[in-house]
Amino acid sequence: MLDSFIYSLNIIAPIFIIVALGAILMKVKFLSADFLEVCDRLVFKICLPCLLFVDIATAQTGDILNVKLIIFCVAAVTASFLIPCVLVPLFVKDNAKRGAFIQGVYRSNAAILGMTLAKNMFGDDGTATLAMILPFIVTLFNVFAVVILSVYAPADAKLSPAALAKRIVKTVATNPLIISIVLALVWRLTGLSMPVLMSRSLGYLSDMSMPLALISLGANFRLESLHGRVGLAVASSVCKTVVVPALAVFAAMAFGFTGTSLGCVFIVFGGPAAVSSYIMAKQMKSDHELASQILLISTLMSLFTMFAGIFILRTAGLI
Repeated sequence: MLDSFIYSLNIIAPIFIIVALGAILMKVKFLSADFLEVCDRLVFKICLPCLLFVDIATAQTGDILNVKLIIFCVAAVTASFLIPCVLVPLFVKDNAKRGAFIQGVYRSNAAILGMTLAKNMFGDDGTATLAMILPFIVTLFNVFAVVILSVYAPADAKLSPAALAKRIVKTVATNPLIISIVLALVWRLTGLSMPVLMSRSLGYLSDMSMPLALISLGANFRLESLHGRVGLAVASSVCKTVVVPALAVFAAMAFGFTGTSLGCVFIVFGGPAAVSSYIMAKQMKSDHELASQILLISTLMSLFTMFAGIFILRTAGLI
């Protein structure tokens, strides 16, 4: 049990030390809002896509091509979206809050925190496995977000069916993460080995992604924003960090997943709400303040829930 405790601590603690560093640096005004804006663009549009490209382009086919796991994750993400769509309107009456709440439940920070956790838990096998899952779940995250935020948008922000379809296609087709993964798959089909010059250059950019993303995540914490909607934010965060991952892991175990595959299922569904959920909520005139609170609370809660989940899975010999 002590071994499992130390294993879990070594995975989670470094991540949240860097997140805390970001919060401290912002608090003492070492970082600025302008820097964070540029940093987020650099990570999302350059560094993280390079990381995904390298992981997929250089992985052994046997390490990443797990069709059963991909199908399971697609089905589980769909279920984690559809079930709240049915239940949440029964308890939340304000349309703007409904959209933000539902997005907070199903949309995970699988790319940023997920890749870091996968690396810490399973090394290159973990990042390669998760990278192969990401194009499918990131696409679903974006499509479902556009749909649900449009359904519950104010009258002046609602999209026609044609505009909705156009928005979905644009959101998916211009997503840098999806583009990088598609390019990596094309590269693999060519059968070419990656030149050293290319590998090292992309490697430098890849290595920047996690530290910058985690520092930015911490620097964007705003504890003073926790007012007025805390009850809903806590409820959505509990669903995101406790209920959804527990159900997903139990279902994955029932389908026979263990080891790296089961760990990646936990990572995909156990992480906090995605940073992009706040951005999209604001763009589509949903309750972006609620989305911001869900992001903050779920991130803080995940410090404990991710540790507990990894500890339990490790102690049970499942990962």
